[in-house]
Amino acid sequence: MFFFLNRCERCERREKESWFWRVLIKFIRIMSICIEKKQALSGEIQTYSCELVRLDDDFGVLKYVIDRDYTVAGIRLAPGDMTYAFYWTDRPYTLYTWNPSGNDAIVYYFNIADRIVLSPGEFSWRDLAVDVLIDGSGEEHILDEDEIPPRLEAGLREYIEQARDTVLSSSQAIIKSIDPLVRSLHLSPGPCT
Repeated sequence: MFFFLNRCERCERREKESWFWRVLIKFIRIMSICIEKKQALSGEIQTYSCELVRLDDDFGVLKYVIDRDYTVAGIRLAPGDMTYAFYWTDRPYTLYTWNPSGNDAIVYYFNIADRIVLSPGEFSWRDLAVDVLIDGSGEEHILDEDEIPPRLEAGLREYIEQARDTVLSSSQAIIKSIDPLVRSLHLSPGPCT
């Protein structure tokens, strides 16, 4: 009888501990949700529910699981592919990285941007239309310059052009500086199942 009571007490303690850990993990998952809020030049706002991977004073990383088929400059992204997005508050761009269908080639997609604000619950920024994509072979593609409104303020147009030129002249250095982190995120094995 004594052994049975002790066993039950141990079981109860394990159940309580297990419940605690389940609740804690659920809380951590909820706390790691971060909204990406992207405003277009037109004023349209798009929001995406992401996972907060990292947040420092002026740098952050979000993870987004792609939920539908996309094709960007001939690169196919499928549901389940991961986007790791990098944000700097002091740079004129954000950077999405993709590893389409799990191959070894990482794709780098620079969004020309301003008004980048990072907080634990929301990363917001203004998308200035022009993008620079560096495909898995290292080829650069300038995208969406045709989306710049014809009557855009001259100062903002100049900012976009300078930011595009900065990305084009610095892309290899930028990629090299974050490549170990990008590869660890995209190419690390997932959790055991």
